[in-house]
Amino acid sequence: MQYFFSKTFTQFDLDQVDYWKCSACGFAASKTHLDMSDERWARLNNDFHSQTHYTEDNPYNRNQRYFNQALMLSLMRKQDLIPAGDWLDWGCGVGAVARLLRDYFDLRLDTYDKYFTPEVNAVTASALKPCGHQLVLNTAVFEHVRDRATLNEIESYVKPDSGCLAVHTLVPENVPANPDWMYLLPVHCAFHTNRSMQLLMDQWGYRCSVYNEHAKLWVMFREAPAAIEPKVAALNKAMGWQYLHFKPGFMDYWK
Repeated sequence: MQYFFSKTFTQFDLDQVDYWKCSACGFAASKTHLDMSDERWARLNNDFHSQTHYTEDNPYNRNQRYFNQALMLSLMRKQDLIPAGDWLDWGCGVGAVARLLRDYFDLRLDTYDKYFTPEVNAVTASALKPCGHQLVLNTAVFEHVRDRATLNEIESYVKPDSGCLAVHTLVPENVPANPDWMYLLPVHCAFHTNRSMQLLMDQWGYRCSVYNEHAKLWVMFREAPAAIEPKVAALNKAMGWQYLHFKPGFMDYWK
């Protein structure tokens, strides 16, 4: 990676933050954040999220997205796109999606977070099941991950044959070299592109994916596109519009 641009923050004990970029796939990351000690990184996350996770009137208004994600997952389960079984939300915050799935869709989603105590279905690190979950969900996590090992850990909990990986993050075609870009929050350190996400899918063995623009959520499948596409088409027909956008490989919705 090579130096890309810098941004100056004036809060959360941040000063100048330097962003670097991969010339091959366009993935960008904050070298400043990646070089932080684990203690400082944990403190930054706690200071920032304590102002946003526990207030209804938060500036990022996640509530509508959480409901749309719960709705999307429930519809995909009804269409047999996501198998029944153990579901896990890794890095769930307070567990908003799990609570909505429980209260309105009668579905259980276990929750795990390193920094927060989830309010529903919480499991400990020792209870996580490697290769044991039919769905592993992570919302607003990929932009907080400082190393590839953590991404691999998240993915490692997906069942290797029929399991699905669901990811919510912002994935543009290109990361802009703009200090005023709205995604450069104090706790965001990693910025994926359509190309970098395709690389991850290839390396993890996922063959196709869907995206919903209201949930802002991708779901990736290891099954062949020919097995997934007819189910997506059936759900879209029942909904009366293109509820799910499907593509072999990574659904590069945001061009």
